[in-house]
Amino acid sequence: MNLKRQFSDLFDRIGGEPLPPRYPLAAVELAPDRVTAVRLGAVGKGGRLRLETVQTRPIPGGAIEVSLTKPNILDEEAVGTALKEVLHPLRPGDHRISVLIPDDVARVALLGFATLPKTRRELAELVRFRMAKSLPFKPEEAVMDLMILAGRAPQPGASAVSVLASFVHHGVVEQYEGLLASCGYWPGLVSLSTFELFNLFRPRFAERRLPDRDSLVLNVTRHYLSVLILRDTDVIFYRCKPHLSGSGNGDPLADVRREVYTSLAFYQEKLLGRGIGRVFLRSVSLPLDGIRAAVSAEAAGELEVLDPLPLLPQNGGPRLGPEDAAVAAPAIGAVLGRRA
Repeated sequence: MNLKRQFSDLFDRIGGEPLPPRYPLAAVELAPDRVTAVRLGAVGKGGRLRLETVQTRPIPGGAIEVSLTKPNILDEEAVGTALKEVLHPLRPGDHRISVLIPDDVARVALLGFATLPKTRRELAELVRFRMAKSLPFKPEEAVMDLMILAGRAPQPGASAVSVLASFVHHGVVEQYEGLLASCGYWPGLVSLSTFELFNLFRPRFAERRLPDRDSLVLNVTRHYLSVLILRDTDVIFYRCKPHLSGSGNGDPLADVRREVYTSLAFYQEKLLGRGIGRVFLRSVSLPLDGIRAAVSAEAAGELEVLDPLPLLPQNGGPRLGPEDAAVAAPAIGAVLGRRA
């Protein structure tokens, strides 16, 4: 499905409220260093979903280079080969699949409103207008999604309602969609890695939150760091930053520490930070002990490594180690988290 048309259809619904879609049971994440696919299936009639298969393949360096405005997939043959290798064992009943793309391919903003327009279409137009000078492309050239957050003001005098808006250049989305279509699959959902991680662990964040303290969620990959700060269960801060050292010989641990410090400084100054009670971490392709140390140096609060496996029945499913489970977590979230 063309994602731009999908969002337009949602905004056009009478009353402005979208009908709940039926998301695929299979998902694939395309990252600059690997492609990972998962499929979930029901245990018994009407039973819980279990993990049926996880497939991951490395891709050559430079095959995917993230850009907000330019084509991301520079070696379509290499990425296409990896996609076919991970998708073939899934053998889905249909060819719909959810697709996750890197966080840093999108421009994401939290916008405050004193009141909301009457319809989602009017809200979409207002958001595009407010973001026009902040985007590296024209708003009408973007695929946009919106989520209205709870109306709890983070500071005195702040706007009563927050809206999380994400923008991806239409040509960039079409390239990812087109590559899946060339492999015989229909992208039923296109999303970002950290958002699906959030969907998957949202009940965990609510269960483990501390009264009068906020929660810090970190998605650390070899190429970027994404930061979420939650007040109760509401997103009050989002930031994604590519590592300055990239995948070369720099020090990504120093990048992580620097960005956590920068994010928390903004949180304390602008959002009247009341302190971090819990830190939730997903880390792939970087040494976990080093990431723990870098995060603990800047953020107080008990640190918990996010593990998707306890959320799924294990009968007959693949046995995954901690690293493989972390790799698969966002794709699992695009299936299981969308049904929570």
